[in-house]
Amino acid sequence: MIVRKLRRLSNKVTKRDFFTIGEIARIIGATLKGNSDAVLAGISTDSRSISPGQLFVPLTGENFNGHDFIQAVAAKGAAASLAESDWSTPVTLPQNFIILRVADTLRALGDIAAAQRKRHHPKMFAITGSNGKTTTKEMLASILAGIGAGLKTEGNLNNLVGLPGMLFRLNSQHRWCVLEMGMSKPGEIDRLAEISFPEIGVVLNVFPAHLESMGNVENVAKAKGELLLRIPDGGVAVVNADDPLVSALPSPKGVERVTFGIDSGDIRASDISPPGVAGQTFTLDLHGDRHKIAMKTYGRHTVYSALAAAAAAFAAGTPPEIICAGLENFVLFDRRFCLEELNGVFLVDDSYNANPGSMKAALSAIGELKGSRRALVALGDMLEMGGNERKMHHALGIEAASVANRLYLYGELSSETARGALEAGMNSEDLIMGGSHAEIADHILADIEDGDFILVKGSRGMKMDKVAQRIRERKGRG
Repeated sequence: MIVRKLRRLSNKVTKRDFFTIGEIARIIGATLKGNSDAVLAGISTDSRSISPGQLFVPLTGENFNGHDFIQAVAAKGAAASLAESDWSTPVTLPQNFIILRVADTLRALGDIAAAQRKRHHPKMFAITGSNGKTTTKEMLASILAGIGAGLKTEGNLNNLVGLPGMLFRLNSQHRWCVLEMGMSKPGEIDRLAEISFPEIGVVLNVFPAHLESMGNVENVAKAKGELLLRIPDGGVAVVNADDPLVSALPSPKGVERVTFGIDSGDIRASDISPPGVAGQTFTLDLHGDRHKIAMKTYGRHTVYSALAAAAAAFAAGTPPEIICAGLENFVLFDRRFCLEELNGVFLVDDSYNANPGSMKAALSAIGELKGSRRALVALGDMLEMGGNERKMHHALGIEAASVANRLYLYGELSSETARGALEAGMNSEDLIMGGSHAEIADHILADIEDGDFILVKGSRGMKMDKVAQRIRERKGRG
């Protein structure tokens, strides 16, 4: 069964699926003056896309304050707005426009989303980890599509604003919901799990990431583990048995624990083939029930994603044949190790994001893919690495030198990556430092030969997708 196309955040929900103003007031503990029986047409945090009859939730940040737009959304026909207690009401609001006062609009948004989640009863999955969250989410959704309609996190709606927006899309037709949970500081995963109340929680792995706010990798692990502590009695914690930081995370009494891994675990993979341009194969072991799987994916890290998705689906009672079909139907997407042939060369666009763990996985995969052919590797900086960023980029250079025939570097920390590559034995003439995306791409285009593999990767803020796109446009013209 094909999962229906999801609506964008801020679009309307049908009236039967949303709340009255009075219900909202009770959920968030707000005092109400006005018509409490009016049914809201939906909820929005974006004043630009507000629709008549919706509730506006003004959020605040370092460089913006949504309260500045309350008057504008009222003029567009919004029915009501939340407002924090210290906001001064302008005298020009329409007489029938309702203000609901709260201490914190972001928390109120989550409370409303939690109430929406409780009105519906899909099988609720949540996935977190340093790497592979989106790939695992998409693999699990591909499996679950075989049992009926469901909902999955769209785009990057995996935070304290985006996840509530996904829950507002829930309706009675959804048999399952797969939510991705991201974080940048302690407590965020806990709050996301409090809002969504997942029955099955998956922790994939822990690598150095967001160290500017987290301090060290042990703190990252503890923050990811907040998900498991929110799983209710009778739920399932799905954990990576091959990651010692993940396997050591506690889960509550009464929560079943299912492990996955290549070297160990309840759900395992064996006979993993080297990846080729068509993908790779492995044997999936579901508690002794073995199945040969052929997937359009590349590298050991994607096998872990497949195992996590299979373990979560299996824990929910999904039949093995549906699990296998869902994995084999999965297709890589959206700058996550997407391989495409361009007139005799192979471009691997893995530019969505990067940290030390995902860099190592991508380099390992490209090393397996290239075989006796050449790999041209373009790397942007890894961001938010904290005080050890120079050491991590130096180590990245050493890793890259073992795979890349030519290495192209972009970013403020590229000198550290270059130093590591040179110390590992890379010839200086095979190392190119670029001052722009176009310069990097043009160097690659000048150097490329038939049969070469090109890997493009970096943190999202480095916008390395611009390198991939320029190569795609120029080389794709033939």
